[in-house]
This record gives sequence, structure tokens and C-alpha cells, in this order.
Amino acid sequence: MAQAAKPVCRCCPAYFWTNGTDICAILLEIFGFLANLTVTVLLFRLRAKKVEGLALLRILSFSCSAFSLISFIEHVGARSAHTGNAHLDGLICVFWSTRFLFWFTIMQVCHSLFYFACNRAFEMLQITNHPTTTEKQRLTAYMLVVFMGSFIGTLPHLLLAKPHSKDCACAPVPENFAIQTVLYAHAFLWVVILGLIYPAVLVYICIALVLRLRSKVRGTLVDEIDDLSFLKPESSPGYLNTITKVTPVMPTSTHPDVCDGNRNSAGALATLRDGQITHVWSASFCVIPLTAAYITGTSFEWVHQLLSAAGFINYQLRSSAQQFSVTLMNLLSAFVPLIIFFHIPAMRSLIFVAISSLQTRCGKVRVMDAGDLPCTACTSPAVEAPAHLED
Repeated sequence: MAQAAKPVCRCCPAYFWTNGTDICAILLEIFGFLANLTVTVLLFRLRAKKVEGLALLRILSFSCSAFSLISFIEHVGARSAHTGNAHLDGLICVFWSTRFLFWFTIMQVCHSLFYFACNRAFEMLQITNHPTTTEKQRLTAYMLVVFMGSFIGTLPHLLLAKPHSKDCACAPVPENFAIQTVLYAHAFLWVVILGLIYPAVLVYICIALVLRLRSKVRGTLVDEIDDLSFLKPESSPGYLNTITKVTPVMPTSTHPDVCDGNRNSAGALATLRDGQITHVWSASFCVIPLTAAYITGTSFEWVHQLLSAAGFINYQLRSSAQQFSVTLMNLLSAFVPLIIFFHIPAMRSLIFVAISSLQTRCGKVRVMDAGDLPCTACTSPAVEAPAHLED
């Protein structure tokens, strides 16, 4: 009888990292790290009335930055480090060679994106929350679910650690029945949660948001993400000082009956003459492209793990299929900062501030160039003075 496949990472015997897939992955990793790091810094400078959505965005962007960095180090670094220190080599084997840190950051990306979408759905769809919970309690619950869920979901990878092996990353899988059971259960459980339940809920949220976008209802709907503003520093003058709050312009071309005097502060609604409210695309609708990026970036990985757990294939570390999966996940990490940046008005306004600053500097340069003209091109005021003034 053929040997059953194992739902754990095995090393591919022949591996050359200079193929096209790896080059694309490395470029995406570099861009994803720099872009997510920039967006994370900007998100920490933003302030909001309700901090749950902003906090989840910060975790999402920071997790994508950490994932891009770890994935880049995996590509260019060694799978199993040998420093000569037994204790340090053991720690590297436990937390690095088992890919514990790699999967911990992936879990954080998935959980933070999912719960950010749920948080936006509660607000935008006006789903009744528990009135007894405070904002601080909800924020604490989100943080615990994201971090503890990521940690618990990654713990089984530590069972693969063999610190005393010559090559820890490619050491044989423990033959213990209990360990094998935990690994199989872990593979099936997280494929179901992250590969089936999360995408289904995210797609449902996107459909509900699109239906709300096309509907006309009476009432007030405020998007707190549109109200994000930069904290104006009092001591350090800079171009961010000019940005306090950005109100997006309402699209009047698609709604000719829009009354310009009736707009909410978030710019998420347009009030019609009959008192109804039609919704326009606001910052919280970034959930829709984030969902598309999540499904595109992770579906191949979950299908790969499901087939491995079912015994159809072997999940080989650094094989062509596994490297293609990592490239898709890096594509998700690269899209996240772009989606966040161009959906938040306060961040988007930085482009116009930069353009205005460049125009101002170019204007000053032109004035200075005009002041350096030779005297032959200038007209003396005394020559053009009227005759009666000269007397």
C-alpha cells in the first residue's frame, strides 16, 4: 500500500531560488514591507472618535509588514542556522525553522482583516451591538481574538521542532500518534476556518455593503473611517500641519438631485430632495477590495493544505507549488497598503499636499530665476518716469 501523504512541511530535494516565481516574490516582499511600514506609521498618526476600526487597520498593516520581512528573510537566508551556540540554535529551530513566526504573521493578517470587516459591517449596516459593552471592552475583545487566535493557531507548528537535528527545517516528522493527530486536526480545522468560513462571511459582508450602497433609506449613516484625521503637532511645523480633517467631495454627477447643503461629516451619504439618503462609496467600502485580495492571496494555500491533509499530495517546503503560494500571499500583503491608502481621505490628501508643495517650490525657483535676469533685459524706472516728476 502506498504511503499516505503528510500534512506538514517537507523540504523539496532540489531547489533553486533564482526562478521567476521567487524573483516576483522577492520584489513583492520588498514593496510590501516598505509600503506597509509607511502606511503603519501614517495610521499611528491618525486619530478617530471610535478606535476599534483604526486599531484593527494598524494591526493589519503591521502584520503585513512583518510577514513581508519574514518571507524575504526566508527567501534569502538559510533554513537552519548554525551559530555554534546550542541554546541559540535551539531557539532558531523552534521559532524559525518550524515557520512558527511565518504562520503567526499570516494568522494575524487573516484575523485582523476579518474582524475589521466585521467591525465595519456592524457600523455601516447598523447592526445592533450589545448596549452593555463599552468601546474599550470591544477593543480589548478584538485584540485578544486576533493575537490569541493567531498564537493558538500556530502552536502545533512547534511540535515539528527537533533542535538536536543536523537540519532542523527538514528533520523527519515525529512518528508519535498523538502528534500526528494534532497536526492533521490542525490542518483540517484552520483550512475550514480560514479557507471556507472567513471567505464566506467576507463575501456576505461585501454583498450586504453593495446592497446598502445601492439602496435609498431614511436615516443617518456616518462612516468613522472617513472622519480619520491627523493629529496636528503644535511644535513641529511640517506639511502634515495643514491636514486636520478631510471631507471628501460628493459625487454629484451620478445624482443630479443632490442638495449641496445637506451632507454629513463623513461624506458617506448624499441627501435627496425627498428626504431619502443614497449612499456613496466611503472609506469602509475598502472591505470589498480587501476581501478580493484575501481570497486571491490565500485560496491556493488552503486548497494545497487541504489536499495534503486528505492524503492526495505532499506539502513540500520550497517546492514550486509552495513557492507559488507564498508569492500569492505576498501579493495580498502588497495590495493591503494600496487599498488602505487610497480609501482613507486623510491619507489620500497627502498626495495633493505633496503636489501643492512641489508646485510652490517650483514657483519659488521660477521667481528666483526671473530675479537673476541680466540688466539689459530690465527697464530702469527712471527712464520711464514722467517728465513732470523728473522736474
